[in-house]
Amino acid sequence: MAQKTKYIIVLIVTFLGFIAIEIFKPKPTVWVPTYSNADDIPYGGQILYRILPELFPNQKIHDEKFPVLAKHTNQNTDFRQTTYISIANSFTLDSISLNKLLTFVDNGNTVFIAAEDFGSLADTLHFSIDYESVLKKGSSISINFTNPQIKQKKPFRFRMDDAEAFFEDSISTQTQWTILARNNTQKATYIKIKWGNGTFFLNSTPKAFSNYYVISPSNSHFAINALRYLPQQTIYWDEYYQAASFGSGYRTMSKSIQKAGEASYDESPFRYIISQPALRWAYYLTLIGLGLFMIFEAKRRQRIIPIIQTPANTSVVFVKTIGQLYFNKKEHLIIARKKITHLLHFIRDRFYLNTNLIDDDFLEELSHKSGIEVASLQAIFKMIQHINTTDHISEKELILFNNKIEEFHQAVKQ
Repeated sequence: MAQKTKYIIVLIVTFLGFIAIEIFKPKPTVWVPTYSNADDIPYGGQILYRILPELFPNQKIHDEKFPVLAKHTNQNTDFRQTTYISIANSFTLDSISLNKLLTFVDNGNTVFIAAEDFGSLADTLHFSIDYESVLKKGSSISINFTNPQIKQKKPFRFRMDDAEAFFEDSISTQTQWTILARNNTQKATYIKIKWGNGTFFLNSTPKAFSNYYVISPSNSHFAINALRYLPQQTIYWDEYYQAASFGSGYRTMSKSIQKAGEASYDESPFRYIISQPALRWAYYLTLIGLGLFMIFEAKRRQRIIPIIQTPANTSVVFVKTIGQLYFNKKEHLIIARKKITHLLHFIRDRFYLNTNLIDDDFLEELSHKSGIEVASLQAIFKMIQHINTTDHISEKELILFNNKIEEFHQAVKQ
């Protein structure tokens, strides 16, 4: 009984401690990008939404938390002369929603989407998103419009992390594009694409439309001028694709904090729990209590005999994990040089050759022992020389180099 009382006291003290911390701690600045018209945080969309009536006077502006096309299709609403606006980190559609969106545009309507990931829409419109890699993180990047009437003498400047995405054409032709804005490396960041009787306006810098930049005197006109391309007609501001999803990770888990409990926003009861401070802390404390119970009470009273597992060879798993870590961090040069080290070690062990000096005699001897043509070996070692003397290689160069090494190993095994 005394032991259970001790646990209860610990839980009560922990509960009171969390309450005290929640009451007295300063409210932190939330830097999660929500783009919601209800959020006044730096990456919310409250300010832009409030100036929409000035940009589109005498036009109806609808705030939607439910999929616009699905909702109004079910109501047999016929869209005509309508503009759809969505600003989100990721704009991903299933096949049904994509077909509805394309039909919506084909009927003569307009779609404006600002996102860094366009999902299946990118495949349909034959473009892809890439990211600037030549500039250092933490630096800035400038963007300006191509239209001389709104082009600024001094380009708009954004943090590198907020404007590093740009459009690439996946079919090597830009005849279907009209480029409306470029960054300082001449990459397209705002494009116009005709589709049937309507038009897509696509922007790769959604943060440029957030409170952080719209309120900035030097950057506010970027969002305003970008939206001036849209025709004067009914506006549907869609926030459905900003909604939180367990499958998309923590980065998109807190969208529209103030309105997360509305029935039209999301049917998930967990969203409402997370949106309310009292319910959120009750949920956290419940998890903590269950954790303490499992630690102290749910264990066996008698120690079981441990099962000694056979040591597993995790070397390959470890190497793959480290390689994936470097690849995700875009440290392509480090991966390539480690590949070179491994290749030279393999040549020394397999063919008993000295790799300190790579010359024609070495290549001839390696060709004789491995059965691989000298020309193929010259191509590999030419790439090695390039990698050892450069400060940066692209992802494509890394993949090409890796393929060459794999071909070498496959040829040696045969």
